[in-house]
Amino acid sequence: MSEQRDDRGIRHRLFVTPRPAWPIAVARILLGFVLLAWSITLLVDVDVFLGSDAIVPSDAADRTFRWLPIESTGSAVAVLVLLIISSLAVIVGFRPTVFLLVSFALLVAVQRRNPEILNSGDLIMRDLTLLLALCPTGAALSIDRVRRFGRSALFTAADVAPWGLRLVQLQMVVVYFFAFWSKSGSSWRDGTAVSTALRLVDLQRFGQLDLLVDSIPLVAVLTWGTLAVELALATLLWVKRLRAGLIVVAILLHVSIDSLLLVGFFGPAMVAGLMTFLDGTAVDRQVTRWRERRLDEGSRRGQPEADLRPAAG
Repeated sequence: MSEQRDDRGIRHRLFVTPRPAWPIAVARILLGFVLLAWSITLLVDVDVFLGSDAIVPSDAADRTFRWLPIESTGSAVAVLVLLIISSLAVIVGFRPTVFLLVSFALLVAVQRRNPEILNSGDLIMRDLTLLLALCPTGAALSIDRVRRFGRSALFTAADVAPWGLRLVQLQMVVVYFFAFWSKSGSSWRDGTAVSTALRLVDLQRFGQLDLLVDSIPLVAVLTWGTLAVELALATLLWVKRLRAGLIVVAILLHVSIDSLLLVGFFGPAMVAGLMTFLDGTAVDRQVTRWRERRLDEGSRRGQPEADLRPAAG
């Protein structure tokens, strides 16, 4: 009986016990910026990828779950403009659940129109958009919260049940696990894969860096280091005392890859998802300290206390 109670207690803490909403709010904002940048970059090449004379004709598009058919350049532009507007609403936190769902529907429409332009970054961005729509992402850092509780509520976060957060976290560790698992070829085992990747001319961002492709020891360290980091992220992000360090290492990994290679929006989307692993309670403590210092400074300057006091909820 005690074991059953312990199991229920663990499940309750994992999925039900409320905690500050900072992690999902930060993830929402970063994902919103990723959606915005993705939409703008695609809008630049809309004729080639989605227009009337695109490389994939509209009658050859994938029609599975294609709720908004894109048949012309005009309709493609309209969908991308709507996606830009929707991503801005997500960033500022105006009805974020609604606009995350709208963004998901628009992403599906664009991606089904031309599946040939998709990469792993596009897919994870779409998945995170839907998963975050299941979370109360407007419970912190949102216009909705300010409209409901006042201006000072921007610096507070409601306590929310974390079950939706767990779905995003599970998605993240699954991605890292399969990123590790897929790297089973001989070039990864013998430590030369990074050199091969950096020699691909069409993926180079700033040209070839001889030091990173010709130094056998350095290439081996980078290759096996990538495997070690991805395996650690797939298995150890659940360990609370290791989490902060792993998040920093993961961000450095994605920034370094994006600095060297043209790999789309995979890195930024993954960084947005990683924010769900932030310790909401620790973030809340830091924000509370900052808010109290601001209150003290405002009091010394004679600013009305009511303008500085945090809102409830």
